[in-house]
Amino acid sequence: MTTPTRILSAVATAASTSGPSGDAAYVHALADGTTAACVVDGIGHSPRIGARAALLAEVGARIGATRGPLHGLLTAAELIADPGPEDCPEEDAVAVAAVLHPSRGDVSVAWTGDCVAWSYDPATGTVTRLTTDQTMGAFLRQVHPGGPPGCAGHHDDWVRVSLARSSVATVREAEATAQLVALLSDGAHGPLGDGQVET
Repeated sequence: MTTPTRILSAVATAASTSGPSGDAAYVHALADGTTAACVVDGIGHSPRIGARAALLAEVGARIGATRGPLHGLLTAAELIADPGPEDCPEEDAVAVAAVLHPSRGDVSVAWTGDCVAWSYDPATGTVTRLTTDQTMGAFLRQVHPGGPPGCAGHHDDWVRVSLARSSVATVREAEATAQLVALLSDGAHGPLGDGQVET
């Protein structure tokens, strides 16, 4: 009889500087040790989007654990795909989900928007960013790498893909072998930048 892999998870958050936080996180483990985590960054700072983000994170993690992170995010997307009646404000978010498969020793990641996933391998000391931002700024850097300095930076807050508009074609996926995976909203990785997150 093998000893099950022990998986530790933790969530850290800070108060928003401009109203209630729209960020949420949820971790869900199955009986076989498969563990899923989902971070959702609700667009806006209303109490309503904060509550909705918590629901989306739970759905993303619970469905992700059984069906994979892509299915987790697409199921969460269905919950906010229709804004409802005209007097109901449209709700939207960006998200990242990761699923650890202890029997295989790998991590599957899916994301939409500008939430990010990083992996760390203590054996090699390697820190790797697993995701790419789906923002207009990132797009401009890709298609015009020698463009005017600072031009792309003005568009880093312009999300090109969001959870409410997600599909199989727009949710990105990655896999990694790592002992540590960190999922971050842009409230963390935006101010810090890749260099400080890696450090």
